[in-house]
Amino acid sequence: MEISRLLLGDGTWSQFESDWRVQCETVDDDFDCYAPAPLSVIRDFASRESDKDWAVAVSHGDRFMAAACAIRTLQKGFDGPVLRIREVTVCPLLDYGNLDENAYVDTLIGILNGAINLSESGLEAQHIKLHLRSPADAVFFRAFGMTLDSKRVFAATEAHGAWLTISKA
Repeated sequence: MEISRLLLGDGTWSQFESDWRVQCETVDDDFDCYAPAPLSVIRDFASRESDKDWAVAVSHGDRFMAAACAIRTLQKGFDGPVLRIREVTVCPLLDYGNLDENAYVDTLIGILNGAINLSESGLEAQHIKLHLRSPADAVFFRAFGMTLDSKRVFAATEAHGAWLTISKA
């Protein structure tokens, strides 16, 4: 899976929207009514040419599996920039259960790997905070974080409430 920036001006938002419109039709939903709150925020980020606030999507081939907002900021309690991933929204096919459970897990891993890649490239940051979608996601990421901690991949990983926080060494 790849993570990429979505922008209104370069056509990437249009590609994303076209894919999710087709996915919505497949599950008998209407894109204009699908996840209106998070998608309106993500679309707003896609309209910005900011170097700190991005709309991003995780894709597998031609299919967009998830979208989110990526925000590079300074945050109290952290030394150095923090990359915050918010408004994570999975594609209609995942949301409606038309894809198997492994596709969902792969998408979660794609979001995490994508955030790590962004923190090392376009949105460089020493820390990553990922806002989770559900309590089930928190269980998955807590186990994932414990594995990373035991392997000393990062300086620290913590799950608090709906947030997974990763600090790089």
